[in-house]
Amino acid sequence: MPLGSKRLAGITALIGSLLLGSCGTGAEEVCDNPLVFNLPPSSFRSSSQLSSSHGPVFAKVNRREGAGGWSPLVSDRYQWLEVDLGRRTQITAVATQGRYGSSDWLTAYLLMFSDTGHNWRQHRQEDSFGAFPGNSNADTVVQYKLEQPVIARYLRLIPLDWNPTGRIGLRLEIYGCRYTSDVANFDGSSSLVFRLSVRPSRTATEMISMKFKTLKNSGTLLHAEGPRDHSLTLVLEKGRLLLYHQQGVSSSSGGQLLVSLGSLLDDQHWHHVKLERLRTHLNLTVDKNTQQVHIPAELSHWDIHQLSVGAVQSHGLQKPILSNRNFHGCLENLLYNDLSLINLAKQSNHQVAVVGSVTFSCAEPVSVAVTFTDSQSFLQLPGLALWSSGVVAVALQFRTWNKAGLLLTFDLPHLDSTVWLYLSEARLRLQISKAGRATLELSAGSGLNDGQWHSVEMNSGQDRLSITVDKDEGATAHTSIPLPLTADSQLFFGGCPAQQSGWECRNPFKMFQGCMRLLTLDDQPVDLIMVQQRLLGNYSHLQIDMCGIIDRCSPSHCEHGGRYQSWSTSPL
Repeated sequence: MPLGSKRLAGITALIGSLLLGSCGTGAEEVCDNPLVFNLPPSSFRSSSQLSSSHGPVFAKVNRREGAGGWSPLVSDRYQWLEVDLGRRTQITAVATQGRYGSSDWLTAYLLMFSDTGHNWRQHRQEDSFGAFPGNSNADTVVQYKLEQPVIARYLRLIPLDWNPTGRIGLRLEIYGCRYTSDVANFDGSSSLVFRLSVRPSRTATEMISMKFKTLKNSGTLLHAEGPRDHSLTLVLEKGRLLLYHQQGVSSSSGGQLLVSLGSLLDDQHWHHVKLERLRTHLNLTVDKNTQQVHIPAELSHWDIHQLSVGAVQSHGLQKPILSNRNFHGCLENLLYNDLSLINLAKQSNHQVAVVGSVTFSCAEPVSVAVTFTDSQSFLQLPGLALWSSGVVAVALQFRTWNKAGLLLTFDLPHLDSTVWLYLSEARLRLQISKAGRATLELSAGSGLNDGQWHSVEMNSGQDRLSITVDKDEGATAHTSIPLPLTADSQLFFGGCPAQQSGWECRNPFKMFQGCMRLLTLDDQPVDLIMVQQRLLGNYSHLQIDMCGIIDRCSPSHCEHGGRYQSWSTSPL
């Protein structure tokens, strides 16, 4: 594997723990405890198992019980082994070993992490696509230190390659330590207001830091007020983080935009944010990217008197940057300099006012997404018996950076025609073609390649066919021609196989690269986990239960219509 030896060394867990902040351990403790060896059988799951003696519970390093490790029923890249650590944990290293007394071992694998057992995130080392080197025999334990520690409860290992003369075989160990934090949950109508009486020294750096997690692409994270009616507001808008400065009664423009950073921050994963005032400038950091901005002279000795989190709670008459758009999600380890503000709120400190309902645990809504990675990706679903009545409804949400791509196709045997629902020039289009010639075309929406989640609905009745984008009546197109779908119809999302059920799929449009979620047929949700388990429909080259679209332009401020388009290129 093209992985440099310098990455094999990684970094020490101690430095990693200092970089990540609170981990519930002493500053001198090395975070490298073995975590798997003592876990109960209920902590292990897998995609399949060759037999009861090859189950995932036997996948512990240097153990020989059962058949000496885990082996799936079939050795292919759709298999996985999952470990539940029982709570969010700081993970610093992973070790693998082949199945005892066999020719079964991995030579390469991927690591996925999750807080909930859903919405997985692939771990990528610096300057790599994320593949980890495995073993060269069944006995040697190969440990790989993570360059940056990961905070997660669940780990999932996905085999990529294995000994060509054997099968997938695995024993596993995970290293790390306990992670503790202060968390607050905001429901979109709640906030915390802090009146800060402790002033930093004039020569000290003033800093606010936190982690946040949200499914909403817009909302106010924090609003800081100081003397002379100066304020700074940090908002999430369409998945990006924006910092505004206001002075006095705001104009209709809503303040001066100082800096914009990040993208796709509404992915329901934790993101680290830090805002520092350093005399003549501010530093805004989102995850690993920092942007510097010079500030007006009057802000160089500016102190925060009041900090509202989750919404704008202002003494003055300043206009909110995002009117009526409060933050809906979770914050963790909210610090003002060294002061833990969430901990103050939990203790009902007199400096803190709670507005609405704020809880001190993180609500974890589950939304299962699928990622279409390449030209061989597709999801096949069967039609419904109810469609014999002539009423058909199909809905989904998607996000992509690409201007073109096939979303959905299906055959109409009675009409000897094919229906294509696709993106072209960032617009949604529906085409019915017969013998390669378009007999009907509809178009709706625009700018749909902005990386945001967009909803699509296709409805067909006795005398009407319509497509709708984002539930906006202004983005609906319709015709009087219905679609005669039946229970025998097969729907192909994101692409289609070269040959299927006697007809050949020649996709005349570009492949779709991006994510889909909330698929419904006649308002019935499609269970994508059943799809993953091969209990419903069929699929190829999909990443299920994750959205792998990423922003490779960050921190560069390129436009996504350019050559730096961003999407997952995982080997899966």
